Amino acid sequence: MEWRMHRTVERQAIRLQKMMDRLNVDAVALVRMQQGDVYAKARSTCLFCQESDACLRWLDQPETDQCLPVFCPLMDVFNACRKASHFERTVA
Repeated sequence: MEWRMHRTVERQAIRLQKMMDRLNVDAVALVRMQQGDVYAKARSTCLFCQESDACLRWLDQPETDQCLPVFCPLMDVFNACRKASHFERTVA
């Protein structure tokens, strides 16, 4: 049973990182929020999320075909930590 939990946690960590990469989340900003409490809660939320199937399907789609993953319970956190895109930097 211990191995099974280890694999689950490993897959969740990879999925969380892929989601953050795809959404252009500033990981340093996320880790610094409330002295790491927000990141710790995000990991836990992701680990026990009931939307993992939708998440995996979303991550498997080409980036050009995607809209934001509204199913993700962490979208507010991710949006708060998104890096400015090239377009946003040049316009601002």
